[in-house]
Amino acid sequence: MDENIFSLSLLAGKLFTIMASDLIGLFLDAIKVDALSLRERPMADFVRRTLAGLPVDVREDNTAPLFNGECGNLVCVPFSFNPTRPAIALLAHLDTPRSTADVRPVLSDVRIESDGTTALGVDNRAGTSILLHALREHLMAGVSGNFIVVFTVAEELGPFGSKYIDLSPYSVKSCFVFDCSKRPGTYIQAAVGCAMYNATFIGTSSHAGVAPEKGVNAIRIAAVAISRIPIGRLSSTMTSNVGMIVGGTATNVVPDRCTLQGEVRAFDAPSINTHLEMLRLAFGDVAAEHHGCVEFTTSLDFAPFVLDPASDVVKLTEDVLQSVGLAPHPIKYLGGSDANMLNAKGIPSVNLGIGAQNPHGNDEFILLEDLKKSAEIAHELFKRSATLT
Repeated sequence: MDENIFSLSLLAGKLFTIMASDLIGLFLDAIKVDALSLRERPMADFVRRTLAGLPVDVREDNTAPLFNGECGNLVCVPFSFNPTRPAIALLAHLDTPRSTADVRPVLSDVRIESDGTTALGVDNRAGTSILLHALREHLMAGVSGNFIVVFTVAEELGPFGSKYIDLSPYSVKSCFVFDCSKRPGTYIQAAVGCAMYNATFIGTSSHAGVAPEKGVNAIRIAAVAISRIPIGRLSSTMTSNVGMIVGGTATNVVPDRCTLQGEVRAFDAPSINTHLEMLRLAFGDVAAEHHGCVEFTTSLDFAPFVLDPASDVVKLTEDVLQSVGLAPHPIKYLGGSDANMLNAKGIPSVNLGIGAQNPHGNDEFILLEDLKKSAEIAHELFKRSATLT
């Protein structure tokens, strides 16, 4: 058998093959498209070119102005889609967190990586390539199914695209997100939520050389405040971080303002809220001790979710994984994704491992085996969508 053929299955009575060379070629083309968050138009154009001439309607929603983006979410609707019947949605995101403009991929017999000078763009060019390839093959084969494929935007920042997308016109019963860095077989059964906070410490400015005694140094207050709070992995279910600090105007001025920006992650909202309240009180006490004050604000980045092992979406996930020869491995995950936003909307959603390893670094890579197996998972989900009730 041709070594490029890695999957052979019977779909709707037709012999269906997936060519490894086609999938790899699509991925190598996709990573060359530079499309950062809020600047996804080049990747949206790539999607349209890839699907040109096929029986699918590629619809762009009108969400871009809501987050100052140049492109909305793309919803790919096959001509055969029936909106009155239950459907599933398969998702990946169009943006990358780092530029891939100068990427130089290195292809071996087992994996694809960059030459080490740039990111490869596996997050989430792997997911987009897998879904584009699977969708293209199914459309060309004319097999049955009731599904849509969605390419979201600004996932790395919010996720904003999935926050504002409206899937209600499509009778979507469950969603499958192709965006987890774990290897195929693993899926996220529970994920943390994340809240952001801003703490602006306010002191009193004065001349640092002539009258430092008259000043109240806001940067010093912030430094003391940071020393009073726990940072890092607080437990197996919670993390907290101070990620940015900005303050001061000149070296000869006692700074009267300093702002900290941080986040708190946990698997349940009450734990997040309790920790934020602790931070607010701790920062207020430190500010008062140093004759200053603090302005403290919070916002929810994304909500946590926990999927019931007995739920339909988990049952379908595990059945599909087993059908392609994988042992299902549910995990709890400390990162967020489009699945968080979709679950918050009431649409049961699973984030599937696709093997996009070491995301966001120059050592990103994906195993050819994982790229291929993820495509098999997508094909199987398409097939199962024809039997949804």
